[in-house]
Amino acid sequence: MTLYNTCEETITDAERREQHKYATMVQRPGDKKFLVKMLDESSQIRDDKKLAKRIKVLIDEYGVPKFLNKRDTFLFKIYQAFGHYFYPIAIPIIKKRLRMDTSRVIIDAARPHLTKHLAKRFEQKIGQNVNLLGEVVLGDEEADKRYYSYLEALKEPDINYISVKISGIYAQTHALNYEESFPELVRRMSELYQAAIDNPYVDEEGKKRAKFINLDMEEYKDAHLTMRLFKEVLSKPEFLKYSAGIVVQSYLPDAWGFQTELIEFAKERCQRGGAPIKMRIVKGCNLDMETVVASLRGWENPVRPSKTEVDANYLKIIERGLQPENSQYLHIGMASHNLYTISYAYLLTKMYNTPKDTFCFEMLEGMADQVWRAQSKLGNHVILYTPVVKDEHFLNAVSYLVRRMDENTAPDNFLTHSFNLKPNTEAWDFLKKQFEDAYAIKDSIPHEPHRKQNRLEPYSPVPPMDEMKNEPDTDFDRECNQEWQRQIFAKWKKSKADKPYVIPTQIGAETVENDSRAKYFDRCQDDEVQVCEMSKANVKQIEEIIKIAATDPAGWRNTTIEQRHKIMYDAANRLGEMRGDLIGCMCAITGKTVVEGDVEVSEGIDYARFYTPSMKKFYALPDVDIKAKGTILVISPWNFPCAIPCGGVVAALASGNTCILKPATVAAPVAWLFAKAFWDAGVPKEALQVVITERDALKKLTTAPEINHIILTGGTETAQAITKANPTTPLSAETGGKNVMIITASADRDHAIMNACASAFGNAGQKCSACSLLLVERSVYESEEFRVKLKDCATSMKVGSVWNAGNIVGPMITNENEKLLQAINTLEPGESWLVAPRFIDKKKYILAPTVKMGVRPGNFSFRTELFGPMLSVCPFDTLQEAIDLVNGLDYGLTSGIQSLDEAERDLWKNSIMAGNLYINRGITGAIVNRQPFGGMKLSAFGGGIKAGGPNYCAQFTYITDKKGSKTDYRKSYAEAWEKEFRHARDWNKCHGEQNVFRYLPVKGGMCLRLFKDDSNEQAQMIALAAKTAGTPLTISFDPSDDRSAALGSTGAQLKKQSLADFLLEMPNYERIRTCSADLPREMYERAAECDKYIATAAPVKDGRVELIHYIKEQSISFEYHRYGSGQDQAPAVE
Repeated sequence: MTLYNTCEETITDAERREQHKYATMVQRPGDKKFLVKMLDESSQIRDDKKLAKRIKVLIDEYGVPKFLNKRDTFLFKIYQAFGHYFYPIAIPIIKKRLRMDTSRVIIDAARPHLTKHLAKRFEQKIGQNVNLLGEVVLGDEEADKRYYSYLEALKEPDINYISVKISGIYAQTHALNYEESFPELVRRMSELYQAAIDNPYVDEEGKKRAKFINLDMEEYKDAHLTMRLFKEVLSKPEFLKYSAGIVVQSYLPDAWGFQTELIEFAKERCQRGGAPIKMRIVKGCNLDMETVVASLRGWENPVRPSKTEVDANYLKIIERGLQPENSQYLHIGMASHNLYTISYAYLLTKMYNTPKDTFCFEMLEGMADQVWRAQSKLGNHVILYTPVVKDEHFLNAVSYLVRRMDENTAPDNFLTHSFNLKPNTEAWDFLKKQFEDAYAIKDSIPHEPHRKQNRLEPYSPVPPMDEMKNEPDTDFDRECNQEWQRQIFAKWKKSKADKPYVIPTQIGAETVENDSRAKYFDRCQDDEVQVCEMSKANVKQIEEIIKIAATDPAGWRNTTIEQRHKIMYDAANRLGEMRGDLIGCMCAITGKTVVEGDVEVSEGIDYARFYTPSMKKFYALPDVDIKAKGTILVISPWNFPCAIPCGGVVAALASGNTCILKPATVAAPVAWLFAKAFWDAGVPKEALQVVITERDALKKLTTAPEINHIILTGGTETAQAITKANPTTPLSAETGGKNVMIITASADRDHAIMNACASAFGNAGQKCSACSLLLVERSVYESEEFRVKLKDCATSMKVGSVWNAGNIVGPMITNENEKLLQAINTLEPGESWLVAPRFIDKKKYILAPTVKMGVRPGNFSFRTELFGPMLSVCPFDTLQEAIDLVNGLDYGLTSGIQSLDEAERDLWKNSIMAGNLYINRGITGAIVNRQPFGGMKLSAFGGGIKAGGPNYCAQFTYITDKKGSKTDYRKSYAEAWEKEFRHARDWNKCHGEQNVFRYLPVKGGMCLRLFKDDSNEQAQMIALAAKTAGTPLTISFDPSDDRSAALGSTGAQLKKQSLADFLLEMPNYERIRTCSADLPREMYERAAECDKYIATAAPVKDGRVELIHYIKEQSISFEYHRYGSGQDQAPAVE
């Protein structure tokens, strides 16, 4: 009660008002959302006119906050009514007011303001742990600025204690860059410690002391790295007598182990005559962000599951930390505003007789200041964590403000209930019980870290199940997984002394070695080291391979869906077991980086676990028969040599077909390797044959009548060539893309730049989904700050050999990409280099990220898919103009927008013609069942059914009505539309990211061409299905077969026309429908000529099957969280 009473004595009226504001926000969540959004958008939107409009929208949506005083309430209402029109005056006033209102929490770094503040606290005998806030670190240039700002701060005589974050002093801290980043971090931290020693301050007693540096813990991914760094630097002889500190977060179960490690380190150090060190224990403010990351990556959430456990862990840690046998070596700073926690700590110090110079109490500057004043009055040593920022960088401090506001208004936070807190009230009892609950379990909570993934251990198989869970990628932040990566390199990085292994030609269950072989050299070793070679099949062998697949001697087509389900799960587990070898093979053969290869293996596993459950739902339909088509030819690309061919193979096999896999020759050894997982799982070698061919044999393969369906991932020109050569064989193809990201003036620019660079340069820009074109609103485009940051981000991406695991951009598959070479060797009028092209190897496989500005619509770089690490940037004036530019391109694979404005996002997502849409995140990295993948326009050939989606496998079967079917198709179509097709859905419900799958009508129209054998009932079924899906339908029939009377009531447009006239009009429709595949060849040829898809399946009565022909599928991924904020909720699915 003493602490509480002293707080009540010292609290000011201003602090009461601040408490009231937070209490109001707890009662009115809309007020909090308004304030957070206004702070956020005021910091990000530099265009005052746009910002004025957004603030007006926020007031209209949330109302004027109730926590405002009468004057501010009046001003907001005036602004809502007409003040927003006067934005040149209003917006600077609003920004200035925001800075004033937060000036107690974030201190102005400008002198003499900071001088006065620090002097005042020094006089009050309150320590100041100065945290220098600044620009977001996007690259090396900004990191260097931050690092030097720390060095300069240490020279200031009135700054004696600073906090440093490793992400703020070095931009290349990702886990696999450890061998380079760790020595550089050691060097930089050593210089900072030395600066702290070389620039001592004079304490209250007139003694010179070295300044103190506290190493902050941030996200979990850097926690163990930070601990290693701290110990490594302080183990240097020159710092034996120097005392420094580190933060430990009690929301991590790892915290107990960290404290143990620090006590042992500090004790050993002191026993050698060294200085004690300090641990600052905090509860942790990144909990929500950790939950988001864990959810998206499929990893265990590293934080404790409840606040009670977090509090209990905190109590347990300070209990051990305050024991003199520990505190004499490891001093402890206890960061908390909770009166119960503080009082408990105070009592422990008395019970243990803890020396006063070994502990202190720490709080946040500007938050519940009466608490630190009361602490000081009672004789406790207090240090305030003090963020400081220059006015020009103030708006970059918003993420700190948002986290603080989240903490202070969380339902279980102490400060939430501290407004007008009185003993024996409901709030008092709530807080008391909260403390008692934590105290009761402090000695029994487990301290085992939650993250335990260890790739060095045997793979844990997943049993067959009907609900697929995505396979987690590798957590490379774990040391054991970094060692696993090193073992991969040791096995797969070949030398000239290694003999290349030979992959034979497979013909069913037999193999032969031909003289004609593809040879594979390591691009990262200048093509001087051969890895392997693979035998090519000739025409005669291809004929035998086709015959085996067609006759299915092993009887794969006779297997049941349940049998195939078990086999595919077994194959998935085997892929998991061979993850390391698959990654190593991709590194050696195609130049994939470890991280890019790792996610591919996860995707391949996902396909193997997803497609059979999706097919089981079709087999469960009561009134249809399902039969495999026969033989599926899968032609896969080199840029995703594991995931995409895996997906095609599984789709073919899961639907009961035999499969011939023809991988891209330059990547084929990867396919040969993963095929073993399927063979060993029980897929007969006659049912899955993997082959590469000579050119004449390839033509034989793609035109063989025994091939019943072709799956292609490759260039648009390749798809067109296949359809022209073999127009009657159905083709499902994911082809090219000229993918565009739009950055509006309402975007978070830093986040947008990170997303653009990751999307443009990952896998050396060799993704069909890569961001090749960046459209930027003119006010942003012309901003020098934007250009500097874009350049810093692009030039800071590590480039080089994949055998250096820290490199993000590796080699291209070819050094003869003519389109890319034309783009980098040519500047058209108005174009210029922000980052000029630069090859870093003698064979010119490795091109550093390149950025071309001033690209105009119609320019070669604007309209051409380049497939390399080059980003073209073009300005626009209005969002509608940008949308029109995107839709004017021939492709429609992926597309993205960066904007905080809901109206802009809604306009964009309902206008863009692309298969996969991404909002406020990167535009690559689609995950099976989370973002089913496939495009529109020339980015897709076939029925518009997405890979990794619920309908993909059905197209490789014949689904027909059971004989004598009694299904009422009118009722079935309506029910299927309502249950399956009408409503967008998010199956995954990830934290922080919404992933919506939706069906769209074929707006470009469909034409049903009838022939004499087609019944009127079939035409009526098709007309009803199209009407149900909202797809405009025209019914075309020959004048000699007039259906006008019979079909007049269908609502479709009817056309009497000859076949020749119909063929002339075919390009006018987006899709063609027939009642069977028995069509005149010229109809197939015309469809191939104008890139049209013909849905030839006979109409069926089951709406779940039939309606698929009349829709397009679209995936929309929206990163809705801001800074991992707990207040952010997924928007309603439309």
